[in-house]
Amino acid sequence: MNRPTTGLLALVLTIGLHSQFAFAVEDSASQLVTINKIIRGEGKPGETATAKNGEVIYTVLEDGTVEIRNLRYNTVQRFGTIKSNDNSRSK
Repeated sequence: MNRPTTGLLALVLTIGLHSQFAFAVEDSASQLVTINKIIRGEGKPGETATAKNGEVIYTVLEDGTVEIRNLRYNTVQRFGTIKSNDNSRSK
């Protein structure tokens, strides 16, 4: 019997293993809240959150800059945030 569905099954399993649910951790919702807070500029220096897959780490540096470190690709990005009540930067 020819099994053409074997390739499809392998594809489904591969996608399933890399889905967001495969990397779920108990406190993933609280990590998502913390990541959003950090990105919005509401985090405090030293505050850190890790994405579900564990490969991306968000950190608030001492000067308020946000650092995003991707361990898989060995990259680092840094950016400043503008708080919603901070009009001094918009001029």
